[in-house]
Amino acid sequence: MKLIKKKDIFQNINTEYDISAQVQRKLLNGNAQFIIDLAINLELNSYSTVSLAIHLCNYFFHHKCYLQYDRFIVAAASLLLAQKIKDGDPRMRKLLISFHKIMQSIEQTRMANEALMQSLQNKLCIAESRILKVIEYEFDIKLPNDYIEVICKKCVPKKFEEATFHTLKILILDSYRTYAPLMFHSWVILVGTFLVASSQFSYTPYMSPPPQLNMPPVTNEEEAYKIWLEHVESELRDFEINKLNNTNSKQTEKTTILKQEDLKDFLLAFNEMLFLNQSPEQQQQQQQQLQSQQTQQQS
Repeated sequence: MKLIKKKDIFQNINTEYDISAQVQRKLLNGNAQFIIDLAINLELNSYSTVSLAIHLCNYFFHHKCYLQYDRFIVAAASLLLAQKIKDGDPRMRKLLISFHKIMQSIEQTRMANEALMQSLQNKLCIAESRILKVIEYEFDIKLPNDYIEVICKKCVPKKFEEATFHTLKILILDSYRTYAPLMFHSWVILVGTFLVASSQFSYTPYMSPPPQLNMPPVTNEEEAYKIWLEHVESELRDFEINKLNNTNSKQTEKTTILKQEDLKDFLLAFNEMLFLNQSPEQQQQQQQQLQSQQTQQQS
């Protein structure tokens, strides 16, 4: 699927209907939560499938207006399609039951019966076909999850490898609550969430890289970060080339993907999401801390 330019991310058909950027951010987050709840009900353990479903739903609503479609139906259809792409096991009946169960907790809906289940199934199939048209029937969708093992083996100290692996899966899934995956290459999402994960374990990956990355020691932090990104991209590219060679697929033209500016913008979007999911008390406390820091800097 085509990446969306930064300037266009909230300048879409929803804007024409006066759905503001802030509201769209909340809707992106809500889409993700609904799909996650569905996946939990389905006992679906594939982070890749859930991430893909959220991506399909949010991509759809960048091109289509929220006011013209039932976003819960589109979200469920996105999960149905993601399961077909990733797992080949859509389990339609169980999805219908889970969907109805969640909708009953959101709004008053009548008890499930065969007629209602058939109606829901028809709606999901129609929504699925609409999603396919929007994504132009493209199924080779790269996800950050596809490269987690690469970055853990090459960039993580051995003692943090397992913990980082599991933390990354959660952070990547959370990143799909934001607009960032619509804008940035999957490697940017991967490395951005990895930087967040490494901070949780108090190690700076580019200042003390493990030997398997084959990166020369650099004392200057800015220079180390730049060289580290080059080495990480090289490792990811080698992995991608090997995978393409095994499938006889065509290699894409080599261009720099891991740009510092993109990573900075990703981390901004990720922090916005964290703020959005805080309670009002937590938001107020964070705002006070920021104001205090600004006051100290000014003085």
